[in-house]
Amino acid sequence: MSPDFFKTLGTRVIAGRDFSAHDRRGAPDVVIVNEAFAKKFFNGENPLGKSVRQPPFPGREGSTHEVVGYVQDAVYRSVRQAVPPTMYLPVAQNPEPPSSISLSVRAAGGSSALLIKPLAAALGGVSSDVGITFRPLAEQVNASLIQERVVALLSGFFGGLALLLAGLGLYGVTSCVVGRRRTELGIRIALGAGPGGVVRLVLRRVAMLVGLGIALGIGLGILAGAAAAKFISGMLYGLQPKDPLTFAAAAAILGLVGALAGWVPARRASRVDPALVLRP
Repeated sequence: MSPDFFKTLGTRVIAGRDFSAHDRRGAPDVVIVNEAFAKKFFNGENPLGKSVRQPPFPGREGSTHEVVGYVQDAVYRSVRQAVPPTMYLPVAQNPEPPSSISLSVRAAGGSSALLIKPLAAALGGVSSDVGITFRPLAEQVNASLIQERVVALLSGFFGGLALLLAGLGLYGVTSCVVGRRRTELGIRIALGAGPGGVVRLVLRRVAMLVGLGIALGIGLGILAGAAAAKFISGMLYGLQPKDPLTFAAAAAILGLVGALAGWVPARRASRVDPALVLRP
């Protein structure tokens, strides 16, 4: 990492400092860690001033680095996985030059696409043998979420279709029941029942059906969510398979659709003319 790396990506520095031009070969080895690193190795305490030992590996000796910065967690590879403990090392203290490097550039104003030509010219002026590939950060984020977008789109489509079919089915059943009870409803109206009473009578039956369906649906949903939690948890971001708010919202939407599906037949039933229904 180089100076202003975290500022460029918008990563908040919780404590300490960012890398500077003084963090080069010959200077004390330093490191910056994230929240997950501090939580796992320092029990969540402020890690500033503590030392981190990097074990040796083939071709490189072990080294000790002082923690000079503490930054918030950030996702770099996949949003489906928890943020791993991460430590950032200054690229200028790397004993061996990397075979490839990623440069993050942020435009002060306007579109970032305007930076492609001047960046290519500047890097080409350093070395004409450098291979350069430009990719906007927004494009990388969208590419990493393509699976979630497709699943959400398909789930939303089939969920909306199922909701429409359920509403039409409830409307058809309620209309059929109202048609069979026209004589009963006519007698009730003839004996003094008001339109509001008839509407409540029909909607009471609809509410029983919808309430039973919601109870069964939530119960089966909780069981199915518990059984499939291992498989679907990786596709959920910021949600749990048994999220109560999601079930509450689903129940509210089903109740609203049921009320709308039952309102039209109930309204029609309240307008039954007893003279026509009871005519021999």
